[in-house]
Amino acid sequence: MSNLGLDIAASGLDAQQALLDTAAQNLANVTTAGYAQETVNLSPEPTQSGTGVGQGVLITSVTGASSTLYEALATAAGGQLGAANETASVQSAAQAAFPEPGSNGLSASLDQLFSDLSALASQPSSAAAAATVVQDARNVAGTFNSMYSQLGAASAQLATSLQGAGGNGGLLGQANELINQIAQLNGAIVAGVGSGQNPNELIDARRAAISQLSTIAGVSTSAQADGSTTVSVNGIELVSGTTATDLQVSGSATAGTLAVSTVDNVTVPAGGQIGAILTGVDTTIAGYQSQLSAVADSLATSLNALQSGGVSANGTPGPTSVAAAGWTGPLLPGTVFVDGGSPTSYTAGPASAATIAVNPALVATPSLIATAAGSSTAGVATIDPTTAQQMAAVGQSASGPLPLYQTLVGRVGSQTQQATNVQQGAQALADTASSNLAGIEGVNSNQQTVDVLAAQRAFQATASVINSMNTAFQSLLQAV
Repeated sequence: MSNLGLDIAASGLDAQQALLDTAAQNLANVTTAGYAQETVNLSPEPTQSGTGVGQGVLITSVTGASSTLYEALATAAGGQLGAANETASVQSAAQAAFPEPGSNGLSASLDQLFSDLSALASQPSSAAAAATVVQDARNVAGTFNSMYSQLGAASAQLATSLQGAGGNGGLLGQANELINQIAQLNGAIVAGVGSGQNPNELIDARRAAISQLSTIAGVSTSAQADGSTTVSVNGIELVSGTTATDLQVSGSATAGTLAVSTVDNVTVPAGGQIGAILTGVDTTIAGYQSQLSAVADSLATSLNALQSGGVSANGTPGPTSVAAAGWTGPLLPGTVFVDGGSPTSYTAGPASAATIAVNPALVATPSLIATAAGSSTAGVATIDPTTAQQMAAVGQSASGPLPLYQTLVGRVGSQTQQATNVQQGAQALADTASSNLAGIEGVNSNQQTVDVLAAQRAFQATASVINSMNTAFQSLLQAV
């Protein structure tokens, strides 16, 4: 019976030591990402046959707190926050290409051009006024080029952050590391469960890796009966058991077709930061470049048509002017603006802002700009300002380049503010999801401190029982 008593007491010591160790473990991991509070599960040993006396306590397991629902909500919220943060960053970078209002912005350059066209209309034969207008046009073209280039640089930077320099690393490299890490942890967890080992630390590590991967790629998870977790993106499995599927870049940032696919070339509609980057490159920035080019096209096509149909102050007709009919002498350059490297023509398109420039012939001889009506007499100098006035009036047109540009700037500002609002909402959602999860899986340091004290006292009490039993046993031996 004495041996039974000592065995019971010893099992109590083991149980209290496990409780102490677990509480200490919990307290040491209060701030550890992915850690779930652990609990020691105890059960009584079966009673001794024929006596009705218990045989002590068993440590059946040490389990980590978990909530499938709250973990799923936190994972989804992490993906949304990753996407929102990246989208806000994309919008901020895009907005930097539109320095409005400001003296260096496109609005100021356009205003100056149309103002100096009005001045030219008041003195159409002034070579200085013509030279000023041509220089203004060059400034406008240079501003278009710079803005388009800055947007392109933002797009290139996003592509680099996705795939890293030289196509290695970046967010995609981080995602692949996490994907493989989760697959390896799945294998270790399944093996641990099968051999009766405690896999809690491995489960915590997997939970942290999934959280990071969700922020990057917006994943969802599914728990399996064997203890493994399947990780997917919109139905495409990235981790299944110990099988990991790496991701790779496909398409082109320059062409606005940047994408992510599996190594088997299955396109992956990723969320999180990666999804926001793909949208930023292929849709947001490419869209702003196209809309900026539409402003350039409006300006160029309007002024080019007037240039081609007008007559210069010295009587030289434009190629499509009425005055050019039957005229055998030299003609004016048919365009004010050219693009695509052409010295004479302008072709409207989604990338025209990248290469818009002033006709080299006008740069060389500014007086070749049309100022008079196309019906003026060819070869006869004139002070008629009709065409110069019409060019200046383009700046006042309700459908001209200035309103188009103002609409674009307003859209960029509105979408940037919207991205900031979404970011704030996503942060609040993520904080709430994290708080809810912590309420179930997180470590309550106050409670754990109480548990430590309780386990210490129980340990001391059990030790005292053992000492008392030992003393009694020794007394009995001496009495025999």
